[in-house]
Amino acid sequence: MKLILVTYIVLMTAFNSSAQSDKKIDLSKAIKVGDIFVPPSAVQQMRGTGKPIDLKKLKDKVIILDFFDTFCGTCIQTMPKLQKLQDKLKNKVQIITVSWQDKGTLQRFYDKNEYLKENKVNLPVIFSDVYLKERFPHKSVPHVVLLFNGKVQAITGNKVITEEHVLALYEKGQIDLPLKDDFGTGNLLGQAIGERQTKGAVSLSGYQNGVPFESFRKQQDSVTGLQKTSFYNSSIYSAVMSTWAKIEKANYIPRPERLLLIVKDPNVYKDTANVGDIWYAEHAISYERMDVIRRTDSAQARLLLHDLHTFLGIRTYKAMKNIECLILKPCPVKSYSGKIPLEGMTYAGSSVFAVMTDMGRQFPPVLDLVKSKGEIKLGDYSNLKELNEQLAVYGIVAEIGMGEQEVLVIEEVE
Repeated sequence: MKLILVTYIVLMTAFNSSAQSDKKIDLSKAIKVGDIFVPPSAVQQMRGTGKPIDLKKLKDKVIILDFFDTFCGTCIQTMPKLQKLQDKLKNKVQIITVSWQDKGTLQRFYDKNEYLKENKVNLPVIFSDVYLKERFPHKSVPHVVLLFNGKVQAITGNKVITEEHVLALYEKGQIDLPLKDDFGTGNLLGQAIGERQTKGAVSLSGYQNGVPFESFRKQQDSVTGLQKTSFYNSSIYSAVMSTWAKIEKANYIPRPERLLLIVKDPNVYKDTANVGDIWYAEHAISYERMDVIRRTDSAQARLLLHDLHTFLGIRTYKAMKNIECLILKPCPVKSYSGKIPLEGMTYAGSSVFAVMTDMGRQFPPVLDLVKSKGEIKLGDYSNLKELNEQLAVYGIVAEIGMGEQEVLVIEEVE
């Protein structure tokens, strides 16, 4: 399924104005892909082999700077993969993790993190960094920079750091990867509108390189004064889901099990293999709509959904479907005789417990047939048996079976 730019514009009289930049931080020291990289004269480092890191002497290797925080779960989850890549390609690559945090904080983190110990992660760490983040500013981590032959070759996300890409850069001397620019802004209609006043415009296009992901957003456009509705670099599934959430709020977590794709190629609609940035570069969509009329979120979302249906040749709707569920049913109250204290989490009723359990994804989506409003206090549990031992105190039993649940349907129109 190929995405093409779809634009509708009603042009009126000349409109002479320019957008005001909203610069919140100093980006004057930032360098871009293709720029020469001047290494810092010295860095503060820990871990790794213990040998001092001299970025000036690593020009013959692909240097990967992996910016991270100790509270970034995705960063930590990625580190074993990076360690394996470093071990396998040690003559061609040098991976360096970079943090603004101080040595003491990082040392305590590594001392306590069993996951990194089990996976034998010992990548060199630059700590208390200021210089590198000034050159490669970002709002979110993971944030990855690839350097080679003294130049910036890529500023990107963590999922594209693969053996294939590292070797391609090493052998060819350059590479084209999706750009991660946390300060980029979408402007699909800017070129078409130019400096002329418009009464309305709609644009749907594909991936916008260097523009951060953004879901449904409604705001006043600073140039035209019109109501601007937009999203950027979203999967079709996420775009539909966030739009429906504005139309009709759901009381459940929209897990994959509650998505029904009646389409030729599901991978076009959702990153089914969890590929990340490379998938988004090929399949993501971006949208902007300008309106004179200011509407409520729900009314504007209905227009957005209509545009998606028209431009993409799909229809979307809610339906009921029998799927595998964790069904909460009433049962006789039983006293608790287990070893785990019932003092871990308190839920304000079975519906809250259902939502929180869905978020954990340990079990299939929850179907609550109890509808209890009383407090439920539960300790830790690792399986369904342990969970039921605790739920029985409140007259509830959880069973895995088939149940009717609401699903979001995306269907291609013939």
